[in-house]
Amino acid sequence: MDIKLFVISIVFVIIGVVIMIKHKFYEYDTNDMSFATKLKIFLSGLLFSLIGIYGLMNEILKL
Repeated sequence: MDIKLFVISIVFVIIGVVIMIKHKFYEYDTNDMSFATKLKIFLSGLLFSLIGIYGLMNEILKL
């Protein structure tokens, strides 16, 4: 088990969740320009979380 990858994966999940909580794109009207910006930031947070979950699952399945 690679402990560095495990810790980095946990950090990625935490960062992703924080980004998704702070930038809720669904609170804005779709005609508003801040909707697109918030959506892009929300999707980047989702990507961070998914990368972290993949790393965690990879390390857990190695056990």
